[in-house]
Amino acid sequence: MNKRSLQINLSPGDVRYAEITVPALVESHRERVEEVFVVVDCCRPQKTKIFDPDLRLPLREFQERVDCIRQIAQDLKNNGLIDRIEFLEPESPLFQELSKKYLSGVVTETHDYGGCALMSYLAAIELARHRFVLHYDADMLLYQAPGYDWSTEAVEFLEVESKAIAAIPRISPPRDGKESPPSRNEWPIVTKVLNGFRDSWFSTQCFILDREKLARYLPLLQGRALLEVLFVKFLKRGYPRSPEVMLSKRLSSVGAWRLNLASTSAWLLHPRTKTNEYIELLPKIVANVCRGIVPADQLGNPDLDIQAWRALL
Repeated sequence: MNKRSLQINLSPGDVRYAEITVPALVESHRERVEEVFVVVDCCRPQKTKIFDPDLRLPLREFQERVDCIRQIAQDLKNNGLIDRIEFLEPESPLFQELSKKYLSGVVTETHDYGGCALMSYLAAIELARHRFVLHYDADMLLYQAPGYDWSTEAVEFLEVESKAIAAIPRISPPRDGKESPPSRNEWPIVTKVLNGFRDSWFSTQCFILDREKLARYLPLLQGRALLEVLFVKFLKRGYPRSPEVMLSKRLSSVGAWRLNLASTSAWLLHPRTKTNEYIELLPKIVANVCRGIVPADQLGNPDLDIQAWRALL
């Protein structure tokens, strides 16, 4: 069965744009998924050698943002846009369950060494109710041609290709049709396959994942990967690893891979920074992306080029 859960991650950092981006993402898939839910990360990142929450996320300001993102999620549910909300609270017993199942009980922190989300991505996978989980970070922008759903094409491929465990649409607006690579960047190195491009990097920004296949390879930390994490944990250097690194190392070690679809009927954009100018222009940017209209300088570039959009708008 190819039933899908659509899942979107929300955090206090998303309060300025979630009400614009989340509805657009949901509307792109609503007719083809069995459920829509959000995971709301209410946990303040722990202190690491390179991240101090007291400097980056003062407690009072952080709590105000938590209250705000809670309300945004509740409004989305009240308006019928999403079906359920999963709040990740500090000291939740779910973290121990996720740690044991996915990370051999070694990593129990909620965020990685850079203060970025960790457990919320595992929760996104674990709390889905169907075999395929279609995930987005709340800041992602998506173009999808009318009548097309990239996740449908992806699921059809994942069901027949045994080692393909996840898929994504193009990561940037295409330059030269289906033969052009996912982006004009040289990384990641990808190999052309029938339906697109094969690579071994598992980004957490967006994916559709086969949860049944993933279960075969759990926990993510075992063998050499487990020893490496234990080593950096002991030294307190680069610990905890990001979920992307742990997923990519484990899955590539067993020959599993991710498909980057070649279809030009869907593609992503990601804003690396969210300046005041970006937030001001965002409604117009989303409207244009939904219509497939982008500046020429944006073609092949997965990172939103605010200067190019300023000129266009």
